[in-house]
Amino acid sequence: MKTPISLIVDDSAPIVSVYYSHAGRRTTKDGRPLLEKYPNELFFRFCDIAERYGLRGKFSVVPMPGNRGDIIGGIEGVSRNELDEWLDGVKKRLLPAFSVCPEMLTHNLAVDLATGGTFPQNEQEWASTKTRKELTPYIEKAISILLEAGFSPRGVTSPWEFGIEVEEEYAAAVSLAFYNVTGADKAWLFLRCVRGRPGIRPWIEPVPDGRTLVSIPATLYDRFWCTIDDPRSDDGFVRSLADRLISEDGKSGDIIDVLESGGWPVLLTHWQDLTSNGLCTGMRALEETARRIEEHLSGRVEWTSFEQIMDLVAADPGAFPKPVF
Repeated sequence: MKTPISLIVDDSAPIVSVYYSHAGRRTTKDGRPLLEKYPNELFFRFCDIAERYGLRGKFSVVPMPGNRGDIIGGIEGVSRNELDEWLDGVKKRLLPAFSVCPEMLTHNLAVDLATGGTFPQNEQEWASTKTRKELTPYIEKAISILLEAGFSPRGVTSPWEFGIEVEEEYAAAVSLAFYNVTGADKAWLFLRCVRGRPGIRPWIEPVPDGRTLVSIPATLYDRFWCTIDDPRSDDGFVRSLADRLISEDGKSGDIIDVLESGGWPVLLTHWQDLTSNGLCTGMRALEETARRIEEHLSGRVEWTSFEQIMDLVAADPGAFPKPVF
């Protein structure tokens, strides 16, 4: 069996930038205006790369991006045609290669489910003191919006590190939310980024009532993040970004390090660094990385969605214990 390799795309939403809503600034570090919106052309460019190289992994759809509405009723500043084009594109071009999931509700201020308003805290701050009783309906809401939009989520992504301060309560809430909304007794969770530990692979997260929750960590750094604030987009810069993950000759880089340690390479990216404030430098670096993986590792790794990883781990739970953190 080849080693699973997978791609995480965080913070993705139709047109609007959830990063813009919570970045706390309005310019890049070099002084350019920070983009508030990403046209669908950039999304389709990502789809082209994913299809060309057979990429698989996890793709977030933030249900209520930046507290600007929601993907069912509409998003402020986004036309219905733009919204539908994006949602249809995810369904037609990324499924089933990517496991689509909510990244909770807003990736910004937490939502008061009782009133429809917002709390003053962002979602991670709000979740940091909550019990499973309070977290479960919040996660259920996120799952339900994606279901209404025509998706079939089997897992969730934490915005920032939503729930990490109350991880046991959070894991139980994720598992119970999926059971309550969909009847599924098996789900996955992306919460942790675990790098530099030999042999790191996904694990079974202990949850009650005989259900199964598979925790899938990012095992590689987001090497494209710097492109948000860097105006460089030349070929040499793009190659240097790819080099951090896998060298031109395929003999070194983060991916090779993880493989040599017996781990599973799970690449982390964010929509704002793939689009690189409109320059798409991160997207080009992803394409170059994918090309090198295909050239040097096609006999060793296999692109895998998060649902496939969930099924692999759940089939042999004793082989995937939770690490000590």
